[in-house]
Amino acid sequence: METSCDDTAVAVLRQRRAGLGVQTELLFNEREASDNRAFQGINPRAAVRAHHERLAPMVKRALEALGEAHGEAHQEAHDEAHQEAHDAKAGAKAHARPDLVAATRGPGTASCLSVGLNMAKGLAVAWDVPFAAVHHMQAHALTPRLAHALGLGAPADFPFASLLVSGGHTQLVLTTSLTHHRVIASTADIAVGNLLDQTARVILPPDLLAASPDVMYARQLDAFAFASPRDLASMPLPLTRAHELAATPTGYSWTLPMPLSRTRRLAFSFSAIYTTVHRIAHAAMPLHERRALARHTLLAAFQHIASRLCIALDDDAELRTATTRLVLSGGVAANSFLARLLRSTLDMRGHSHLGLVVSPPALCTDNAAMIAWTALEMYQAGWLNHLSATPISRWSLDPAVDQGILGVDALIRRPGFEAS
Repeated sequence: METSCDDTAVAVLRQRRAGLGVQTELLFNEREASDNRAFQGINPRAAVRAHHERLAPMVKRALEALGEAHGEAHQEAHDEAHQEAHDAKAGAKAHARPDLVAATRGPGTASCLSVGLNMAKGLAVAWDVPFAAVHHMQAHALTPRLAHALGLGAPADFPFASLLVSGGHTQLVLTTSLTHHRVIASTADIAVGNLLDQTARVILPPDLLAASPDVMYARQLDAFAFASPRDLASMPLPLTRAHELAATPTGYSWTLPMPLSRTRRLAFSFSAIYTTVHRIAHAAMPLHERRALARHTLLAAFQHIASRLCIALDDDAELRTATTRLVLSGGVAANSFLARLLRSTLDMRGHSHLGLVVSPPALCTDNAAMIAWTALEMYQAGWLNHLSATPISRWSLDPAVDQGILGVDALIRRPGFEAS
C-alpha cells in the first residue's frame, strides 16, 4: 500500500519458481489521486479523507486478484482449522492470504502515511503474516529492478546511479546495494515537480487549467508546451557549456536564469526559476507567449538538472567510475523532453558512455507496485518491521544521515539472518 501523499495505491505482486529461475507477476496495481482541484494543489486533509474512503475498497478488489483459496497452490500452507472456519461462513469466499503485507512508512505526510500503515498492520495481524514498512525513495530507486523482473526493462544490477525527480524530491543518488544509497546532490529549496506544478498555474491558459482532471499541472504544462512530437524535436538545446551558461534567447523581452551557474556546488535549486516565471507571467499574456514561457521553463529546469549531473560526474570519482547506467525515476521522469535533454547534454559534455534508463511511465509516478517489490527485496535480504512502526515524515536514504534506511526503530531481522 502507498499513501505517502495524495495517491491511494494498492498492488499485489507474486514471485514464484519457474523452471530454473523465478517468475514475477503484477496481479493487481491500482492508483487513484485525491481530488484537490478546488485547492489548486495538494490539501493534506482532502488527501487523508480520500485515503480513508478509497483504501479499504481498493484492498478488497486486490484480494480478488489473489484468487480463491482453493485455486492457489500456496493455500496448502494455511492452518486447516482456520481455513475451515472461513469456509463455514455462509456465502463467503475464501481468498488466498498474502505471504507479506507492506506499506510506505516515509518520507511523506504523516497523516497520509498513517492510513496505509495502519491498514497494513491490521491485515498483518489478521492474517498472521510478516509486515514491512518501506522507504518511499528506496522504492523509487529500485524501480528499474522491478521493471526488469516484470520483463519491462534491462537488467539493473548494482551499482547504478539514479535521478529521482518528483513533486517532493530531486536527488542524484548512487545505489551500490539494496540498502546503501548515497545522495550526491539534493534540492536546496523546492523539488522540480513542485516547480513545474506551481509555474503551470500562472502559465497555462485559464480554460486549460480549469479543465485539468487533477492538480498534477506539470503534465498539462508539458502537453501545452509541446503539442506534437515535432514541437519537441524542434526545441533547440545548448550545444556547449558556454551556451548553457548564457541566457537563452526566447524571442521576447524576458529570459530565465540558470540556477547555481557560478558554483560547482553539488545541489539543485529551482527557486530562481520559480520567482522569475511568476514575475514574467500575467493574465493578459497572449497564447503564443504563454507557450514560449512553458517551453523555456521546462528547458531551464531540465538543463539545470543536466548541468549539475555533469558537474557531479566530473567531480565525484566514485560516481564517475562505479556505474555506466543512469536511471530516471519519479513522476517527472515520464517527461520525454527531460530524457532528450539529458541524453544530449551527456553526449555534449563527454559522458556518452553513460546509458540512460527510463522506467516505464506507469512505474515512474507514485505506485504500490514499487512498494511491494521493495518489501520483497528487503524480506529476501532478511529485513522486516515490528508492528510498532510509525510514520516518518523526513527520512534520508543516505546512510551518512542517521544511518539512512537502516537507522530507524522497529526494523528487525528475520530468524536466521541475525548474524548477517
